[in-house]
Amino acid sequence: MTITQGPGLSARVLDLHRIQNPGLDDVELYLRDSQPEVRAAALKVLTGTVRKGNAPRGTGDTLAWALADEHEDVRRVAADALRGLPELYLGDDGVAALQLAAARGRDPFVRETATDLLEILAQGAAELYAQGLQDGEPHVRIQAVLGLVALRAGARVAEAADDPSREVRVAVAEGLARLPLPAGQAALEALLTDRDPVVRMAALDTAAEIGVPAPLDGRVITSTAHASWQVRRRAVLALGAADPAVAVQPLLHALNDRTVDVRRAAVRALEQWAGDHPEVVTALTEALTDPDPGVRTQVRWALS
Repeated sequence: MTITQGPGLSARVLDLHRIQNPGLDDVELYLRDSQPEVRAAALKVLTGTVRKGNAPRGTGDTLAWALADEHEDVRRVAADALRGLPELYLGDDGVAALQLAAARGRDPFVRETATDLLEILAQGAAELYAQGLQDGEPHVRIQAVLGLVALRAGARVAEAADDPSREVRVAVAEGLARLPLPAGQAALEALLTDRDPVVRMAALDTAAEIGVPAPLDGRVITSTAHASWQVRRRAVLALGAADPAVAVQPLLHALNDRTVDVRRAAVRALEQWAGDHPEVVTALTEALTDPDPGVRTQVRWALS
């Protein structure tokens, strides 16, 4: 059913149409009117101000929240206005309204409208953040990476994996943990062999968070032989999240690392498999003779 403005149009709607250059304050009471035709008319008046180039601030947010109106006709007017005015500004409040409508909208057309608008907004924001990746200041590029991660623009995030700034590459490595593979898999593979140990450690942490899937597992295993003990330790800890068929042998080797912190990390990673893999029990038992008392204590806990 659609709203018709015939002879029975209420006095309140007539009063509404007499308002010159209406602002939100002028139509607020009409937007809260008990009659749906009055609320719909108020939305149409606001839409008309947008088309004339005189939209009051907050018009977009108001239309977005009208998608939750209890009456279908009012929701339809709001949806049609939002679709027909792609240039309409939406603030944080309006975006929140669209997110609510997309997830819990009363009608399919409301959910579809909100979803489409959110996608348009995300694409526009992604374009702006992507431009930020070209900025000369590293801190601006870092913020661009964080914004693209929030938008789940994995391919755009991956573009910054070869940034000259270590801090930017670290932001990329950390951000990829929040994005679904395979969008950032190639970038993460590259970061796992980064020339900077700090970047490589961030990439190892991300690999651990996502379970060290193939082919990342090979890069993680390679890092257990890195010159930096901090990298080796982080690689050993990451292997604790990998498939034991891949992780056990490199971890057994790490029990003999020259650095005590790496050996402790190896015991910690292997402990979970002591009950299922005899070779792990054997290696941990041999580690009871480790020269470091902390390692020996940790081994006893693992075997208990």
